[in-house]
Amino acid sequence: MKELLTAADPADPEVRIEWGMARAEVARRAAAIAAAEQFAAIAEILAEAREHPEIFLGQALHHVPTDAADFAERSAVADLAVRLQLSESVVRNQGAQAMALRTRTPRVWQAFRDGEIPLANAGVVAEVVLTLPQVPGLSEAFDAAVVDGARRMTTPRLRERVRVIRERLHPETLAERNGRAREQRRVWLEADRDGMCWLSALLPAESGQRAMARLDAVALSLAAAPAETRTLAQLRADIAADLLTGDGTGGGIGGAEAGAARAAGAGAVGVTVAVTVPVLSLLGVSDAPATLEGYGPIDAETARRLTARAPSFQRILTHPVTGTVLDIDRSSYRVPADLKRWAELRDQRCQFAGCGRRARDCDLDHVTAWADGGVTGIGNLVHLCRHHHRLKHESRWSSQRAPDGAIHWTSPTGEVHLGNPPPF
Repeated sequence: MKELLTAADPADPEVRIEWGMARAEVARRAAAIAAAEQFAAIAEILAEAREHPEIFLGQALHHVPTDAADFAERSAVADLAVRLQLSESVVRNQGAQAMALRTRTPRVWQAFRDGEIPLANAGVVAEVVLTLPQVPGLSEAFDAAVVDGARRMTTPRLRERVRVIRERLHPETLAERNGRAREQRRVWLEADRDGMCWLSALLPAESGQRAMARLDAVALSLAAAPAETRTLAQLRADIAADLLTGDGTGGGIGGAEAGAARAAGAGAVGVTVAVTVPVLSLLGVSDAPATLEGYGPIDAETARRLTARAPSFQRILTHPVTGTVLDIDRSSYRVPADLKRWAELRDQRCQFAGCGRRARDCDLDHVTAWADGGVTGIGNLVHLCRHHHRLKHESRWSSQRAPDGAIHWTSPTGEVHLGNPPPF
């Protein structure tokens, strides 16, 4: 392409820009075609797994305690996830979206496969059609109403448009649907860069609006102070942190607001979180980062503050050169036995390739089974979430620990993958 641009007119910026525009459009179309092909392949593989479960279950086919087809599909999802470097939830979602688009919105599906609809827009349509009941004529009407917009609208505008169409076509009242939707309310935490994280909540709309209005009101009140230098966005974040933690470390509230948070018992929840700190960092000689359990690297100053001030943080000292665990704080009666705690701190997450479930919520598994001579020692124990623990024992997935400690996983189709690396 570069040679074509040079041959066309190297001195004319309009020609170069036009070629660039064309390249971008061709690439966008190719990306949509490739994504549709991936979606279709995933859906077809999962269908094959359900039809031929013996491929993924092997000898376990006849004694799987659950439906064999369902368990074979779960095994296939795990296989695809490690091959495509995606999470299992994404693989399963792409397979479901492909089936929904192909069977319920065939016009959108064909345009997606032809490259006329970008991946993001196809995802919006699939996400919404999966929430529609399967009643005669509904999917066809939805498909016809959204296909043109999916071709020409930006994703945010399409999302708004599809939401309106869904409301117009849905046979149930909004009140009925809201009653079910409220059951899905939840809060979740997602790690971000530079010692930060995202705390998100799915709430009823009126609760979210009221919460935001309260944050706005307190933030505007604090912003009026002559010495206040924080932006409104920073003030809202500090106020939310103070109200939820009750310890006032965010510096966002005071007086009546802080008193209300304390009165509500916001700081009375007992939790244990481990901070793994290089010993020289703890002594202030080095600024090597520490590791906050369930999050990852945090700066040395924050780690020193946590280990000094927070008795609910369990302190683990590591060797400054080798990283070997030197000592585990045993002052808390709430932690399990030292061996289990050590393995938990070493693994941090489920050790299946790509799984993100926290070790504290997982099973401890013998890499080499006890019946086969495996010992109950740190070198033969590994954390697996219940789902991947079952895949190991009830399908053709297998694992092996290498001399360097890495876990090698072999899929039912013969691919070998490395488990999660250690966090420190």
